[in-house]
Amino acid sequence: MLTFLYIILFFIISSYLVRLLAPYLIAFVIKRFQNKMKNKFENMNTGFKEKTHDKPKENKKEKVGEYVDFEELD
Repeated sequence: MLTFLYIILFFIISSYLVRLLAPYLIAFVIKRFQNKMKNKFENMNTGFKEKTHDKPKENKKEKVGEYVDFEELD
C-alpha cells in the first residue's frame, strides 16, 4: 500500500514540475530551431552570392559563318 502512495506522489510531483518547466523548455526548443533555420538561410544566401559574383568565364565564340540578311520579295 505504501509503494502505491509513493507512485501516486511521484506522478503528482512530476506533473507539477513539468507544468512549471514546460514554458522554458518550449521556448528553448523554439529558439534553437529558429537559430538553425536562420543559419541554413544565411548559408544558402552566402552560397548564392558567391556563385553570382564569380567572374564570368570568357567564352570564345567560334565563327560559324557569315550573316546573310535576306530581303522579302513582293
